Amino acid sequence: MKKLIHYIVLFIISCMVFTSCSSAKKIKQENTLLKDEIQKRDSIKSTVINKAIEDKLITPITQSQTGNVVFDSLVNTKVDEILSKLNTSKNSGDNNYKLIYDKFKKQLEFYAKIAQTKNENTAVKNEKVKTIIQVKKIPVVVKKALSKLEKFLMGLGILGIVYIVFKVFGFIRKKTSVWA
Repeated sequence: MKKLIHYIVLFIISCMVFTSCSSAKKIKQENTLLKDEIQKRDSIKSTVINKAIEDKLITPITQSQTGNVVFDSLVNTKVDEILSKLNTSKNSGDNNYKLIYDKFKKQLEFYAKIAQTKNENTAVKNEKVKTIIQVKKIPVVVKKALSKLEKFLMGLGILGIVYIVFKVFGFIRKKTSVWA
């Protein structure tokens, strides 16, 4: 009977050793939000193209006619001198203009060339924004320190294993001993 109690105590201690260790990992679920946005647009694009412009303006310059020939000659000469200083021209890409005074024809000439223009307009007809939120659970291993009870049970388990090993060696020695 004493041996039976002894074996039951050993069995309980071994069960405590194998089940008391905190070898199972504790897993905690952590939620993560994933957010996706989908945008959909319907738009209308209109393009207006204006053609190039070529323009010419000729203005005759009237001569002074007061009846006084000397005075008219001086005025007409001065007007010719002033207007001939207006001769100018500019170029920029496909655009240009030119202003010249023709002394012989007694006229002011203006030439202009303006390149074609292009206007683009985009109008958004329908716009849809769709937001998708997903909750995804990700397992996270939680490491925590051993409590005092777990440490005590681990120590008790180790002592139980040492006790069982000594008992087994003692039993084997007793059965195989030549001195017994």
